[in-house]
Amino acid sequence: MRLSASVRHESESTLTLAPVRGETGDDVVNVFYQKVTALPGDQPPVVMTLRDLHFLHIRQGGLYWVATTTADSSPFTIVEFLNRLAALVKDYCGGLSEKSVQMNFALIYELLDEVLVSGGRSEIFVDVVERMSVVVGSNGVLMKADVEGEIRVKCFMPSCSEIRIGLNEELSIGKSQLRGYGAAVRVDRCSFHQGVRLDEFDSHRILRLCPSQGEQTVMQYQLTDDLPTAPPFRLFPTIERDGTGRLILFLKLRCDLPPKRSVLLLNM
Repeated sequence: MRLSASVRHESESTLTLAPVRGETGDDVVNVFYQKVTALPGDQPPVVMTLRDLHFLHIRQGGLYWVATTTADSSPFTIVEFLNRLAALVKDYCGGLSEKSVQMNFALIYELLDEVLVSGGRSEIFVDVVERMSVVVGSNGVLMKADVEGEIRVKCFMPSCSEIRIGLNEELSIGKSQLRGYGAAVRVDRCSFHQGVRLDEFDSHRILRLCPSQGEQTVMQYQLTDDLPTAPPFRLFPTIERDGTGRLILFLKLRCDLPPKRSVLLLNM
């Protein structure tokens, strides 16, 4: 199967990720969009064909996620690929929207290249994904902070023997089980995939598993309040009253990350 992937906004904007592979031509995105806008109604068929080229798409976050192929491939397989791709982009970019895609064009291209190229290789990827939610008071003081994390394994091998994932030996679950003499790595609670063997976890913090093809979440953990370090940003709110009596809220965000790093803030 020859596959190219692209993203197009539902509106008339020109937000486009060009095809990753060029077998289908540089104008394939415009061809698809012309076919979609020419159809009556707002529910175009998932599978459309133009001569020997097949278009398959899903819609998430107000965006079209499109794959094209000239082979007689299973549409369910391609749609599942697009759903997983959208979920992957959401995890790395913090959300699915026109703005988040515009801000992360380079990152999404790298993800597409990794997904499409790595499909034909025998590789295993281990990703750690964390989400932080904070509540800041009117005086700028941090009132609440929650961290939710996952350890994911993506396996692209037809068969894989057991792998061992070693965590920090000072990892403590709950405040009553602090380990080691240095600054402990603590989580409040955690859970594991049913296929993970935990016979070495209590003694050496090692996870053992035989991963199947595809992606699976090996471990989930959560930390509530009492963060080991301060968040990498600070918020300074200011409230003023204008001449008409209306209250105007100003939010000044200061980020303490190095200049070469970037973050995406949501729900502010």
